[in-house]
Amino acid sequence: MSRPCLAAALLALLGCGTPERVTLPAVHQAHDPAVRGQVEILERQIRALEDGNASDAELGAAIGELGRLYHGVQLLDSHAFTALEAAEACYVVAQRLDPTDHRWPYLLGFAAETRGDHEAAAASYHAALAIEPELVPAIQRLAQAEVERGRPDEASALWNRALELRPGFPPALYGLGSLALEGGDAETAADYLERAIAAEPGAGRGHYSLAMARRRLGDEDRAARHFAQASHTDFPFDDPLIGELAYLPAGSAALVQQGLIAVQAGEFTAAAAVFARAIEADPTNLEARKHLALAHVDAGQLEQAETAYEELLALDPDQASAHFELAQLQANRGQATEAITHLTRAIGLAPDYKQAHYQLALLLDRAGRPAEALEGYDRVLALDPDYAEAGTRRAAALAASGRPAEALEILTARVVRAPSDAAAVQALSVVLRQQNRLQEARTALERSLRSAEFAAADETRLRTELGGILAIEGRLRDAARELRTAQQLDPTEPQTSFVLGMVLLDLRRPEEAARAFAAALSVRPDLTLARLRLAAILAQTDRCDEAITLLDDGRRYATNDPVFAQASQQLRAACTEQ
Repeated sequence: MSRPCLAAALLALLGCGTPERVTLPAVHQAHDPAVRGQVEILERQIRALEDGNASDAELGAAIGELGRLYHGVQLLDSHAFTALEAAEACYVVAQRLDPTDHRWPYLLGFAAETRGDHEAAAASYHAALAIEPELVPAIQRLAQAEVERGRPDEASALWNRALELRPGFPPALYGLGSLALEGGDAETAADYLERAIAAEPGAGRGHYSLAMARRRLGDEDRAARHFAQASHTDFPFDDPLIGELAYLPAGSAALVQQGLIAVQAGEFTAAAAVFARAIEADPTNLEARKHLALAHVDAGQLEQAETAYEELLALDPDQASAHFELAQLQANRGQATEAITHLTRAIGLAPDYKQAHYQLALLLDRAGRPAEALEGYDRVLALDPDYAEAGTRRAAALAASGRPAEALEILTARVVRAPSDAAAVQALSVVLRQQNRLQEARTALERSLRSAEFAAADETRLRTELGGILAIEGRLRDAARELRTAQQLDPTEPQTSFVLGMVLLDLRRPEEAARAFAAALSVRPDLTLARLRLAAILAQTDRCDEAITLLDDGRRYATNDPVFAQASQQLRAACTEQ
């Protein structure tokens, strides 16, 4: 071979040698070691693919995965702008290496949308749809971008295309309704928006737009109903490519953010499982422990929540809010002493913790310690003079402390100022009743029920109080009428059913009384007096087996109650004699 030919061959060989390596983004340095480890693993995989002469599609997919990880980091931390920049850099390279994969232009478009660059977003969504024309999420996002670019006709065409591919697609119906509303066609807008809300009743943004359409059509009643349901909640839609991103980053901090996403979606049990994984990854993550306890509460898993708070406080005893939340759980389970201890600790850590002062005062009040409760209410009112409920409770505590005149003065003034304050009206009646001023108490209740509007639960309590007073006055039929009305308003109020049962017993209607006591027990199985009364009725009507079973079931609620033990023994003896 001649020298010129050899030189040419060498040049050709050099030209086909090791290809230039892709430049990997270095603009974002992850704070979490777990995420840093993920980035390093993906970068090593990319270099291994390059060294192994992998295809462009394989290399593009690997670089795209690195971009998805960076994108997930940004979704979990909206301030991680460099992570979004790194994701976009990866998507650009991935799209260049494999122009047939719709994921990279689509995600690049979403990144541009996040930055508010609707021109770039539209261009990328168009590129994704050129590859995958039936990608409904891309059609939806492109339509939104076109609206932002001031191109309603293009947006309308896209939303109609989305409805062809996915009939009844709520975001498209909402989009078309919004465009019609902006164009002055309220009737068409209302039609689209009604259909959208029928599919997604929780979309408060749709309710607002529909309310505006109804108002323009002169239908103020329907407009008012939809205004009442308006919020910033948008129409959700299934978008797996975006939805997966936030679940890619590893590590305790990322898991906490992923758990919060589940909380926002109302998936509290799933959220608790994610927070538990965050704690496994980092047992010292106090934020994860706090959110785990809250998720258990929201999921109704109260024993697990109590355990979670105890474990949190074992690590950090100075968490005032954790002491408060644990106290709430303990109070609801009848553990007043333990609850008082934690509330006292919360106040010691945060002296201006208004709700802790208030809850402590309530517990002291219920424990028959009105003088201490008064101090708590005074502290609450010093922190918030307009806290009406604390003022009402303080007045009741004054009466319990032997100062009824002061209590009546405060409550009477409150009812005059706020006739619809059900708590104040009820407290006024209770104090008057305790002073044996039954007619005044009844008059105050009847006047309020005639002149003010109350929520169903509040009206139930007022009518229950009124029924009790009528019963004391010997007006049993009137009492039963008021109590039945109250029970219909709120069947879940056990006190109403119990008092109704007592009145029906006095009216010699044992079967109806039994149903009332059973209703009370269905809500409050620990209501010992209702259980004893029902058992007595059962025993008197030759249903001793049921009565004894009822008493046996009630033992766990009255372990140390001598009254229950004695009455239970007497009923058993009576049944044995039959």
